[in-house]
Amino acid sequence: MKPIEFIDLHQRDEEETCECIILPDGRVEEPAPSHINKLMELAGEDTAWLHGQMEKGMEPLYWLVQFTGCMAVWQSRVVSPAEPTMQQVETLEDLRNGAMLGVKYLLEKANDSYVESVRRAKSLQGQQAAPVT
Repeated sequence: MKPIEFIDLHQRDEEETCECIILPDGRVEEPAPSHINKLMELAGEDTAWLHGQMEKGMEPLYWLVQFTGCMAVWQSRVVSPAEPTMQQVETLEDLRNGAMLGVKYLLEKANDSYVESVRRAKSLQGQQAAPVT
């Protein structure tokens, strides 16, 4: 959905905080059932394959954000790929202006180790063996 639709849907709900996923094109999706599960769904890969590509000690949230190019958003925290798109930055600003984000929310970005790990995984992604018929 568009950012304004998300704001209209949630702005009047006093009990619900801002939790969403911002896609690379700036659209917003609900993180159901959770941020990590939604990111795994958006990744379009088998869960076992994704876990197998993550290096030990890496946080799945940061890895999946970098892999999908999506942002994970909570009212007081945003986890972003290393280089968010302009559309994502604009949507984040729309959410802030719509009072969906805290004034001093924490913005965290995937660091170079996640960027490199995802680069390696994506290079292997196209090399997966085709099923034998």
